[in-house]
Amino acid sequence: MSISFATLPDLAIPNGTKPSNALTDLDLDGAVAILLIAPTALDGNTYTIQVRRRAAATWVTLQAGAIGTSLADVAPPAAAKAFCYDSLTYGLPAFHSFRINSDTNVGDALHIWEAIKLWTA
Repeated sequence: MSISFATLPDLAIPNGTKPSNALTDLDLDGAVAILLIAPTALDGNTYTIQVRRRAAATWVTLQAGAIGTSLADVAPPAAAKAFCYDSLTYGLPAFHSFRINSDTNVGDALHIWEAIKLWTA
């Protein structure tokens, strides 16, 4: 079994807005992990990963944690960092859509996280 990868559309939050564009179920299909690479600089906003269930109109913040512990909001990688979100832990392919959301409008520049899908071949 080998791991294959493909570049997905970037997740970008334009200046003056809060949510990024979304990766859809077509992007997430078959993924064993999604790798995000953050921009080199970010403002002081708080960023979270949001997901949307199939046939749902609203977005919810993804949370994670071990059984018996408090759950925490899942954040994208910080500036100049990368993180791999594996499907067993986060269940991303089970959702219709996946995006990054800021707690307030970004005000200094376009923020772009590169996205890469990993799957087994």
